[in-house]
Amino acid sequence: MYKIFTPLVYRGNFRIPANFVHSLVMFLLFISSSLLSCKQQQEEPETGIRTLSNRSVDHQLNTLIAPIQLLTDQNFQKGFNVLHPGTGAIQGPLQYTTANGSPVWKLAQWYSQSSIYGASPSTLASGSSHFANSYKAITIGPTTSTDGSLIFAMNGQNEFNNVYRTASNPFPHLLADLKIADPDGWLGTTTPFIGSLSSVQFNIDAKLLYHARNQKIGYNSAIHAVQFSCTFLIQNLNPASTGYGKAMYFLVMLFDDRYPVPPQAISADVFNGQLIYNVGITPFSSTGLSVGQWKNINGNLLPLIKNGLTEAWSRGILTQSQNYNDYKISLFTMGIECPGLNILTMQVKNLSLIAN
Repeated sequence: MYKIFTPLVYRGNFRIPANFVHSLVMFLLFISSSLLSCKQQQEEPETGIRTLSNRSVDHQLNTLIAPIQLLTDQNFQKGFNVLHPGTGAIQGPLQYTTANGSPVWKLAQWYSQSSIYGASPSTLASGSSHFANSYKAITIGPTTSTDGSLIFAMNGQNEFNNVYRTASNPFPHLLADLKIADPDGWLGTTTPFIGSLSSVQFNIDAKLLYHARNQKIGYNSAIHAVQFSCTFLIQNLNPASTGYGKAMYFLVMLFDDRYPVPPQAISADVFNGQLIYNVGITPFSSTGLSVGQWKNINGNLLPLIKNGLTEAWSRGILTQSQNYNDYKISLFTMGIECPGLNILTMQVKNLSLIAN
């Protein structure tokens, strides 16, 4: 099955880029800079959902006429633009077909030993394409495929050459990244402000295909836990606000190998002071993921996002504006962070984020 044997998943001999400080900065800029890095593109809306026409911000702040899908290419049919593990430069596309157009998602693989770009795909019986090297693997294909919409896999043993990292060392990621809002997200300025919304309905189906912790002497759960999360950047995008550009991270944690059911966890990023408001999986389910079983996660994120902003303000973060009408969901990122020797394979489908 998708265990990621030799030719799967993230970095083998752990390699810190030549300029360590620069690499750390590149990593920290991933979520905030990649929010400035996706071309503004449009896709036909899902049935019953339409995108907003060009309207003034003032009108958006009053009410939304209809629900709006904040994500595009939800089944990854256009593939990815692959980012270099060290520099973040676009290396080129990773697609199972070019017939569906150019990628709108980016694929980040920060601090991996080797890029997945250039890997020769194998065609699975399901019709999907499987791209793999010794450190990571990605499976994408037709919407009718049993291996859809997306499978991510990472091999921490190979990435770290079976030697645990220390707390100060960076670690590999495998992330699907979509910039949503202005100035250059696919939806642009029509992305609604949080203050104008009555709900933000999130949906994803996830199946844990394989996980092995590979625990040995030196394991520290505080710094060696593998996670699969859905991350939303909540950003002040009112140009008239003194807090323009400031942001916090809002996380739905689908899998954390330390917990049967990932709980809420709130912290501040030690490097940039931004709040990390992780609601875990508990607002949506009393049980976590089980190997080989699909699990549906869905719910209204809006009150949780507002709780996160309130928490930030109470901690003296984002205090330049304490007005929901200044903030948008600017970026969506989903995937694996692997600071330990874990091997993890996760499949997702039915991804949706509807603002109303």
